[in-house]
Amino acid sequence: MNLDIFKNLQKDNNNWIQDFMKQLSKCLEGKNREMENEREEDGLYQVIDFTENGVYLQNTKNNKIFEETEMSEELKEQIDPDYILRYKDGEYTIEQEMTDDFLDSMVDIQEYKKIQEDFINNSNILEIAPDTRFNVLLHQSEDEFSVLSYDNNKTIEVPNELLPYFLDEDTVLYYKDGKFEKDV
Repeated sequence: MNLDIFKNLQKDNNNWIQDFMKQLSKCLEGKNREMENEREEDGLYQVIDFTENGVYLQNTKNNKIFEETEMSEELKEQIDPDYILRYKDGEYTIEQEMTDDFLDSMVDIQEYKKIQEDFINNSNILEIAPDTRFNVLLHQSEDEFSVLSYDNNKTIEVPNELLPYFLDEDTVLYYKDGKFEKDV
């Protein structure tokens, strides 16, 4: 925003007010366009945290986090962190079944460490080059394992607890520090 307009305050209050309003309008239009770019029609978003002005949401496809300030107060009162929302037709709605499934899939840190340790001990994951990219061949959240392919059709079974929750088949992942992450 051009702050030189404040210098003109003493010269002409009327021109200053008009200039200020123009600059403010440009700034707000830019923010609205920026926010529209964050939202995707029929997109899924995970609630991360609440802010003074809105809610931090994470896009489940690209993991990008942004602050949503145009959400109804009624909806904000109904949600908690980790709720899954869908943006459709200009508004957010709670995906209750998906939220319940996501919350049910969470394991405590000790159980997670055990699953991670068993996977490392029973697979060849540490022998695979660290820059390897894995494609999700078969993933169903209700199954215990997913199948990933790498290096010309080699496959590996991975416990779902070690994978990002929001996966589609053909999602590309990499393995680092004991867990798989989306390659976005």
